[in-house]
Amino acid sequence: MNFKTTILAAAVAIALLAPRPIQSEEPAMKTKWAIVIHGGAGSSPAQLGEASSQKRTAGLQHALQTGRDMLADGATAMDTVEAVIRTLEDNPIFNAGRGSVVTNEGRVEMDSSVMDGKTLACGAVAGVTRVKNPISLARRVMTETKHVLLVGPGADEFAEAQQVPLVDPEYFLSQRDGDDAANIASASQEKDESHLGTVGCVVLDLHGNLAAGTSTGGTANKLPGRVGDSPIVGAGTYAANGLCAVSGTGVGEEYIRNSVAYDIAAQMRYANQSLESAITDIMLNRLEPGVGGLIAVSQQGEIVMQHNTPGMSCGAADSTGRFETHLILDNGGAPTTATTEPSQSASDESAITELIQQQASDWNAGDIDAFMKVYWKSDQLTFSSGGEVTRGFDATLQRYKERYPNPEKMGKLTFTDLEFLPLGDSAMQVLGVWKLARTEPMEGKFTLVFRRFPEGWKIVHDHTSKSPDTQDD
Repeated sequence: MNFKTTILAAAVAIALLAPRPIQSEEPAMKTKWAIVIHGGAGSSPAQLGEASSQKRTAGLQHALQTGRDMLADGATAMDTVEAVIRTLEDNPIFNAGRGSVVTNEGRVEMDSSVMDGKTLACGAVAGVTRVKNPISLARRVMTETKHVLLVGPGADEFAEAQQVPLVDPEYFLSQRDGDDAANIASASQEKDESHLGTVGCVVLDLHGNLAAGTSTGGTANKLPGRVGDSPIVGAGTYAANGLCAVSGTGVGEEYIRNSVAYDIAAQMRYANQSLESAITDIMLNRLEPGVGGLIAVSQQGEIVMQHNTPGMSCGAADSTGRFETHLILDNGGAPTTATTEPSQSASDESAITELIQQQASDWNAGDIDAFMKVYWKSDQLTFSSGGEVTRGFDATLQRYKERYPNPEKMGKLTFTDLEFLPLGDSAMQVLGVWKLARTEPMEGKFTLVFRRFPEGWKIVHDHTSKSPDTQDD
């Protein structure tokens, strides 16, 4: 086990020492199955127009009915996700399959992905041009190859070998009218009003398994070869039993940069967040307004639909009798108490940054005792540097004073390039770069593990490494 892995394992163990809130083992009314769908985020119903809004609502209702009937009859999550998305791909009102928008060269390039929450198996395709239903090809990649993602001509050739239904590219361009996905997207771009088309489906089945899928024609007038988040597992699609299933719609580049779909599951697993709080944090605090939307379902059947765009085509149904479709959600689907104030994690990072910079100030004033105030005053404190490990606060303080006996040796200290990794609610790993400006300058990297105590954040582990080309003490 390498040192970094050891440190992270130790940090996680420390984080687990902190008390965690008690959660109810199951909701008041247990949901046996649940399904959520989306048909793209972006324009409001007023921007779409009455005819388009009616077609979208009808398309959502048909897809949702298909999924509801399958789940009620005991169908698997994976089968349901594929079937529901196929109905959306076959409907030209949505930007996927038949209704896909075109590149700036006037052709269709489609992307899709699926993920099985039971096994974490996943499959995806990107840039396909002749596949009638990309979602089915993505599933074949998952079940018939050892790969996750196939792209371009290779994906089209794989489709032919698998006898997946293929069509002439003209199929995607024919029978279009003013209310179809391509024309809505083009008109929206001309008015500088984004319509971010994608379709997606997330499911919890009667067997307790989760699955997710997403499919899209991309963005209108995109460069040939452009790929967004829809075929990127962890960005636009993610599912893991015990946590949640997620599908996104919006500006794909932003979902990729922020690993949005996986981050929701990670917040639930590592920070003990609820599905709703994780999505709300991302939609209100992580992504810029107007970027897109998310749908998700948890292992307990909790359904969340949110968007930070003027509208989002979406719907949900479950075994309790719920059945609803929307083109826009009140407050974007976020809780009415939600705010765009900094998240707890951001507040913690700010507080720890202040402590670290205060350490630098104390060091530069020649006060090692003050520098040590942020360390855990315990025999369990560990400090590792130069291949030696010191245990305990008193021993660490003594080691610092021996190595840096005077201001000339101490020099001027700076900490930069801080990176933060929350470890639950009560611990934080911090990585960064340190530099000593003096006659014989030194610099290197550090890894700190902070733990939250009643009196505030304290360093419980410190590992410091020195760059090979700098001077020894």
